[in-house]
Amino acid sequence: MLIFAVCFAVGTAKAAAARADRDATLRITASVLLCASMVYLLSAPAVYRAVGTAVGSPSLPSLVVNIAILVCVGHAHALTLLWHPRRRTPEALRRAVVLWLPVYGLAIAAMSVLFWLADLPGPAFPLSFATSYAHVPAACAMEMVYLAALVTGVVATVRQCRGPDGVIALPGRPDLQDSLRLFQLAVGLDLAYVGCTATAVLAASQGYHTLDFLTAAGSTASSSSALVASYGLAKPALAARAVERADHDNLIPLWQTVTGSTEWPRLTWWNRYALVDILAEILDGTYRLTPWMSPAVAQAVDALVEPRSDKGDIDVASLKAAAQIRYARQRRDAAVQLRLPTPDASAGTPRSTTAPTHERARQVAIARHLDDPLVKEALATLDRVA
Repeated sequence: MLIFAVCFAVGTAKAAAARADRDATLRITASVLLCASMVYLLSAPAVYRAVGTAVGSPSLPSLVVNIAILVCVGHAHALTLLWHPRRRTPEALRRAVVLWLPVYGLAIAAMSVLFWLADLPGPAFPLSFATSYAHVPAACAMEMVYLAALVTGVVATVRQCRGPDGVIALPGRPDLQDSLRLFQLAVGLDLAYVGCTATAVLAASQGYHTLDFLTAAGSTASSSSALVASYGLAKPALAARAVERADHDNLIPLWQTVTGSTEWPRLTWWNRYALVDILAEILDGTYRLTPWMSPAVAQAVDALVEPRSDKGDIDVASLKAAAQIRYARQRRDAAVQLRLPTPDASAGTPRSTTAPTHERARQVAIARHLDDPLVKEALATLDRVA
């Protein structure tokens, strides 16, 4: 039930994010976690017996759990395809579906037929179905089909992660490598589950139940797999959320400067759009300060930066933008006090050409330079000239 709660919580969070993002990868991630949560909910003895009694087949939950586990592995397999830029093309995905959908589909169909042929009237064995009914040929065959399909999917998924062209080796996203390794480990732990369960079932089918304990060991490996997968899939989101909070806090001084507000907007865990809101207000506030901006600010900053030996390490663009905003704010406040009319927009302040995807980083950089000594010195220079 603990693993059910973890998988369900992370899956629900991913599903909520998928409603706004509508990304296929995010949707599959949410689906695999919710499907895994149902596996562990249905495996709980009380739930297992209740469902079996309700449908009139005490052992039917075992078939449903095995099918759900195969569906989870199929989801994981699909994720590794979607994570790889060369394998997520429509043609490549179509080939993968044509190849793998029959494998999973035939395995599920065969398991369903074998379960029906086994004709198991009861009693229910929630935690030991595989070994308790291993003496029934059809039930044993069902378990072997399930384990064979499972190991096939797991090996294919791990291979998608590893290798010189695997997802983990992809350049450009080092921030995801740890999460991908955790995901690969989680899927790989299912191999231990397959090995332990297959050994116990084959021994039990011959009447030797001394190895039944291996099913518990296999279940432990499978449970560990679910927890590791949940953490691995949640880790990027948690890291991104931490960065969002840091950026939000860094942007507050800039927001206060351009809006004139003295409030302290809080980024709460339930308001995922707070950062978008504050960025929009910063851009609006900066635009409203345009009439008080002057090309003299950029010239003053250039005059201070040019003689420095470390000018190559200085973010001159952010320095100029920060100085421009502070200068415009001072001029606007003075104009308001003196009740002066708003001047025409400055021709010396070109509009930003920053791509929307990079605007947040740009504004954070500007915010960090608001109190830079060079900004203060440039403003002091302009005050002396005035």
